[in-house]
Amino acid sequence: MRAPSYSNGVRDEMAGFEHRAWARLLTERLACLGRLSDLHVLDLGCGPGFFSILLARLGCRVDAVDASEGMLEQARRNAVCAGVENEITFHKGDIKLTFFNDDSFDAIVSRNVTWLLDEPLQAYGEWHRLLAPGGKMIAFDANWYRYLIDAETDRRRAADQRDPSILEWSADAVATSVEERACEQIALRLPLTYELRPSWDAAVLTDLGYSSVHTDEAVWRRVWSRGEQLFYASSPLFMIESVK
Repeated sequence: MRAPSYSNGVRDEMAGFEHRAWARLLTERLACLGRLSDLHVLDLGCGPGFFSILLARLGCRVDAVDASEGMLEQARRNAVCAGVENEITFHKGDIKLTFFNDDSFDAIVSRNVTWLLDEPLQAYGEWHRLLAPGGKMIAFDANWYRYLIDAETDRRRAADQRDPSILEWSADAVATSVEERACEQIALRLPLTYELRPSWDAAVLTDLGYSSVHTDEAVWRRVWSRGEQLFYASSPLFMIESVK
C-alpha cells in the first residue's frame, strides 16, 4: 500500500540534496573497507531502492532484499531510470533469515528498517553471520513511533508537524492518513517501539559479538533537509555502525 508514495519520495531524494549528502556519508563510512568498486554490499529492506541505487552509482556490487513485491517492483523501475539495473540484484525475502552464505558481504546497510523488525535479535545475529570478518553493518533509523507510548514525545511531535508544507515534498510522496494509521497499528505490535534507541541496539550488538559498535545520534544534521529536521525533530535519525 505504501510503496508508490514512498517510491515517489525516493525519486525526490535522488534528484535533490539528499542524494549528494547520503553519497558523501556512505563513501566516508565505507572507505575503511577498501575501494568501493571492490565491495560487495547488501541492502536489507531496500524498499524503492534508494541505497541500492546510490551504492551502485558509487561502484559497489549490490544485492538488495525486501519482503514486499510492491517495493521491489518500484525499486527495479527506479534502478532502470537511474541506469544501474545491471549492477543490482534484487531478491524477495525475509531480512531476518536470509539465504546467503556465511561471510558473504563486506558491508550491510539499511535505512528506516530496523523499527519494523518483529525479531530484532534474530535479525542482528543473522546480519553478523552474513558479514565477512572485518565487515561493517550500518543501520539508520529513528524512534519513529515512540509518540504512541510517550506523551511528551507526542506533544512535541504534534507541535513540530502542524504544517507538513515545511517538508517541501511532492504531494504524491506524502503518506495518506490511512497509510499513516496503518503504520501506527503495525508499530504498536513491534518490540522496538517500546525500546529507547540506539542505546538498546548498541547493547544488543555488543552481546552478539560485533567487535566494535558506534552510534551517531547527530547524523540527521548531515542527511536531512531543513524541512525534515524541523518536521521530524521529535524523532531524529541515528546511525548504528558495527564491525564484525
